[in-house]
Amino acid sequence: MARIPVEPNLDAVVELAHVSMRMPRRRRRKGSGRKQRLRRFAGEVRREEIEVLSDVSFRVNPGESVAIFGSNGPGRQALLRLIAGTLRADSGEIRRREPIVPMIEVARSFERSYSMRQNIYLVGGLLGMTPDQVEEHLPIIVENAGVASSLDRYLGAAPALVRQKLAWSIAMSVNASAYAIDRTIVVGDKPFREQCWSHVQGLRESGATFIVATDAPKQLRRFCQRALVFADTQLVADSTIDEALEVLREVRQRAKELGEPGEPPA
Repeated sequence: MARIPVEPNLDAVVELAHVSMRMPRRRRRKGSGRKQRLRRFAGEVRREEIEVLSDVSFRVNPGESVAIFGSNGPGRQALLRLIAGTLRADSGEIRRREPIVPMIEVARSFERSYSMRQNIYLVGGLLGMTPDQVEEHLPIIVENAGVASSLDRYLGAAPALVRQKLAWSIAMSVNASAYAIDRTIVVGDKPFREQCWSHVQGLRESGATFIVATDAPKQLRRFCQRALVFADTQLVADSTIDEALEVLREVRQRAKELGEPGEPPA
């Protein structure tokens, strides 16, 4: 992970002030990808952008576990990436007290033509670990993910479940004190999910900070004390989990009445 400015004397783990963000609209390509890129370089066409976050301000204090509810579109993931520092906002200010590990589509960073061992070093490095740190934590990563017998085999043959476990085990081995997580706070089969819960609960009790975006809000009742609700690019509520779930239901009901794309019930 690239070096990201931090302010050790900041009271909050992360603080956002009037942050706005625009991103390219995902559309079906017209013609080949190379042809479209050449046309953009030549100024013949422009990439259409949409606003995904608008004038967002909040802070997360040390030791808090904060859920993010709302649309699971590009705005939610953009917010987590902004928090972790892997994206830059178009306007506004983001300040961090310490590095924040981005557990966001970690498994997609794997290179299928590399061995599992090589991928552990690759992804560990992307998440901010040095080669010596990866080497130190390699035995526990391998044990947690259950890949000891296939450590030097190509990753391409591994089932999706194994890749999920491996990604989670690498990310949790960073031993950070703050995490930005998109949906994957627990992964895998039931025994592994319980192992995940036990580990993150231990981290939380030791003072770690978690910012978690989720498609299943009720699952976070056991973990988060606070929730942020987003609708139409804006922060519309900052409250307890139960109060935020009520706001989320109202937001979804209004969207349904207006005929806008909805989400699964909370």
